[in-house]
Amino acid sequence: MYEEHVMKEAFTEVKSEIKAKFLFWKDIKSRKFKVVLVFIFMALVGLKIFTTILTFDWLTGLFK
Repeated sequence: MYEEHVMKEAFTEVKSEIKAKFLFWKDIKSRKFKVVLVFIFMALVGLKIFTTILTFDWLTGLFK
């Protein structure tokens, strides 16, 4: 019973965070700033993927 309450509370918190981010996005008037934010987001995701691949290559090199 307690876990269900915690899950509902966490889900509600995530929903409110998503709504806040969406409202922030809609509040931005400049298209250039939106494009910059999208490129930064894509760069961070690409960097994370790239570093993860390098980490796994390094780990496999240890076991050879």
